[in-house]
Amino acid sequence: MLGKHTLKPGEKTELKAVFDTKNAPGPFEKITTLQTDVPGQAEIELVMTGTVREAPGPKIAVAPRRLDFGVLKINEKKKRTVTVTNPGERPLAVTAVGVKQGSPVGVSAVLPVAVAAGQKADIELIVTVSQPGPFSERVAIESNAKNAPKTGFVILVTGKAE
Repeated sequence: MLGKHTLKPGEKTELKAVFDTKNAPGPFEKITTLQTDVPGQAEIELVMTGTVREAPGPKIAVAPRRLDFGVLKINEKKKRTVTVTNPGERPLAVTAVGVKQGSPVGVSAVLPVAVAAGQKADIELIVTVSQPGPFSERVAIESNAKNAPKTGFVILVTGKAE
């Protein structure tokens, strides 16, 4: 219960409604129901609407999203460059790249890389493959970006190892 519980005629009290908008940018509508003993008004609905602005933070975009490494020899190191863009409002820190454990595809890069707000940086990915045959592997690029999942921003590397 909020505020003063019993009011005399003409008295006022303050009610304060607070809700958590963390990680929920965009439009919202919240309804709070007040219960009263006023005849004909046992319940009063208060409707709050508005828009929650996104908190400033780093964001990540990567191009290209798919890298074809063509034909590689087993354990040969082949390099390709991706461009990481930070369209966010705070510095972006790219801290790791990786593939799922047990994959025959290995991916590395010289990290960490810092990307200022509104800027771009090239990252050279180095791929090796330990088994012959075609490959298609998801590479997670880990960072502090607000728009990427905790498991990382994902790109795809493909090719064939001989």
